[in-house]
Amino acid sequence: MAEAFRKRSLRGQMTFIILLCWLLPMALAAGALGGYLTLGLGRQSRQAIEEQFQLNLQMGADRVESAVEASRLSSYDPELRDGWNQYRQDGNYAQFYRRCYGLFNRLYQSDSRFRYAVACLSDSPEEMSITVVSGSSGSSEKQVRDRWREDLPAVTELAASLDTAVGFLERDGQVYLVRNLMGHDYRPIGVLALALDLPYYFEDLSLLGWASSVTVELGAGTSLAVKGDGPPPVGENTLDYAVKTRDFTLRGRAAVDYKALLAGFGAYRWVLGAMGLSLLLLLLFTFRFFRRRISQPIGALMAGAADIQRGQWGRQIDCAAGSREFEYLTDSFNQMSARLQTQFDCLYQEELARRDAQIKALQAHINPHFLNNTLESINWQARMSGDVKASGMIEALSTVLDAALDRKGMPEVPLSEEMRYVNAYLYIVTQRFGERLRVDIDLPGELMGCKVPRLILQPVIENAVEHGIRPGGGGRVALRGCLEGGFLILEIENDGGLSAQDEAHIARLLSPDYDMAGEPSGNIGIANVNLRLRILYGPACGLAIFRGEGSAVIARLTVAHNPD
Repeated sequence: MAEAFRKRSLRGQMTFIILLCWLLPMALAAGALGGYLTLGLGRQSRQAIEEQFQLNLQMGADRVESAVEASRLSSYDPELRDGWNQYRQDGNYAQFYRRCYGLFNRLYQSDSRFRYAVACLSDSPEEMSITVVSGSSGSSEKQVRDRWREDLPAVTELAASLDTAVGFLERDGQVYLVRNLMGHDYRPIGVLALALDLPYYFEDLSLLGWASSVTVELGAGTSLAVKGDGPPPVGENTLDYAVKTRDFTLRGRAAVDYKALLAGFGAYRWVLGAMGLSLLLLLLFTFRFFRRRISQPIGALMAGAADIQRGQWGRQIDCAAGSREFEYLTDSFNQMSARLQTQFDCLYQEELARRDAQIKALQAHINPHFLNNTLESINWQARMSGDVKASGMIEALSTVLDAALDRKGMPEVPLSEEMRYVNAYLYIVTQRFGERLRVDIDLPGELMGCKVPRLILQPVIENAVEHGIRPGGGGRVALRGCLEGGFLILEIENDGGLSAQDEAHIARLLSPDYDMAGEPSGNIGIANVNLRLRILYGPACGLAIFRGEGSAVIARLTVAHNPD
């Protein structure tokens, strides 16, 4: 698949990448958000809603608990008990009423948690009652008394079952917190009813935006619709929790309105639509930009390359690049094409000249095979005549000639083969100089596999022989070698000595900028060796000739060694 993708056009690959990196994530995001909205905010949002409902219900329970504590203050107040005992002794109800009214007024008249408070005595609950109306209730004392007469029977009935506990009673939307007023002997002397200001206790539940209806219960028969009408239906979308305290249990039910929850996400559809439209415009702009700035210049370069492949050398491209990069590529292509045309023209002329030279060589009967065959015939005649010395010299000459002709076309040969040419040359010169020339060769066997340029030693040894044999006397030539680091070092030493003039001449021949064009052929042997080594192996290699100990002259060849 990866190979098939790489073989597609650049435009196809660009389209695939855009679709993969832009449209696919966009589609996945839209699908994920749609699923998220469809499923109703997911599990995490459901948990958050439940936690919020529990928290608000707990806050309502805490406030009801504070109301219970407020009712306990009066129920066990010493002033109430002392006043009751005094009333039982002297029967002065007016004095008892004043003492109790002052107590209840101090406790509940300014308490915004209660709309009003009513305390009635057990002896005559209808006649002997104390009413305190809160200033924030908005009701008159007469209205409270009228309502109290209607609610009194149910309140006293509930109080009879409470003993020291508290109870809650709901009457036409009004909830009473009911408890008995206790004397010193912990017997009821009356009933206290506190009318709860419901918004104070359950306002947080009524403000839940995601709930269509909320009801709370503070016991049997006290179901209140805090929000909406009627109790929420029992089902999957209904939350039902209870908060238990020491004195009561507050139960709450809420119907989750998912339409209200999802209404806030309607803007996301517009956002997704705007994102989709923006991506579409960006996609069209990208394709247009890609076509004008990339596709067309690349197409022109491909067409030019195809024309060159068909043999239209010198093909020039005329295309509006549109960028510095493609302008550079177009100019480079045109320059390369023009240079290619020039080079092919030159190669064509050189090929014509080479063919002319070959024809002339054939016409002059210069044939290496003919020359080797002629030497072999002479060698055979020398052997037939018993002239072994002449035969050996002819064989050595044939070996050197074979190396010079390089019929195998191998620029590098093993050192062992190079030494075969050297030995053939040394055989010829020893026949010439006889005992006047002594040759010492010290080359370890492990060096014989090292690659060296063909006929790289013979010119240097020839130079050493020519300068090492003293007129009327003899001389010595030594050949040795070793490996140092990544280089093969070959040294040829003779004892002919160096004059200052010779040193200057050698320095000129071995100079990197030496020009052999105007040099006589007899003087370019060592210069040719140095140049070949530097071209083949770099400036670190080459030929160096310097003085040794005494009259010794050392020629050192440095060849790069790359073991296989």
